[in-house]
Amino acid sequence: MTELIVTEEDVARRLGYPVPVADEVRQRIETAIVDAQDALVAHLGRSLLPAEYTENGVHAGPEGWVLHHTPVITVLSAISEPNSPPGPFGFGAPTYNVRYTAGIDARSDPETAPLRLWLRATACHHPLLADAPARQRRVSSASVEGQSVTYDTAADPPSLLAPPDVATTDRWRLRGRRIYQAPVRPSPPGLTVPGIPGTGGL
Repeated sequence: MTELIVTEEDVARRLGYPVPVADEVRQRIETAIVDAQDALVAHLGRSLLPAEYTENGVHAGPEGWVLHHTPVITVLSAISEPNSPPGPFGFGAPTYNVRYTAGIDARSDPETAPLRLWLRATACHHPLLADAPARQRRVSSASVEGQSVTYDTAADPPSLLAPPDVATTDRWRLRGRRIYQAPVRPSPPGLTVPGIPGTGGL
């Protein structure tokens, strides 16, 4: 099941639905949020929540690890790989199997607020929610018999619901870059990585 970055209530309030949300409406809002998240993940090329990764053949140096995912939150383990070169005083450089957590937290990190804004606004415009109160035009007049209805053309869906350009999320977009990050003190305490100052290694 997909973890939602924004809640159904967040979207419901903006669309004028009463809260708590009825089950049928909640299901449609959830689908709209999931679709928005899938679109944003495809654009950014990354998960919207931190995850655990394991990489093999990682090189270590006095200034940091060369890892694929960023930002690195915690290095969980770093194990020298069998048959790797002896380094740093032998020939070549040793390689490691590194297990770590990394990524952005689009659900709660204050810096990722623009991602949540884009998700909420995009979900609000989903076709499944076209009947939302805030997306309905106001009736300006109707015949007594109800045979004709005139809508206020100035009352189209409010512009405040318009999704921001997806380019506003480009700060978090990956473009195939490898990330070089300063050393992160490994966790749990006591982990030693030979050749890395501050980890207990020599």
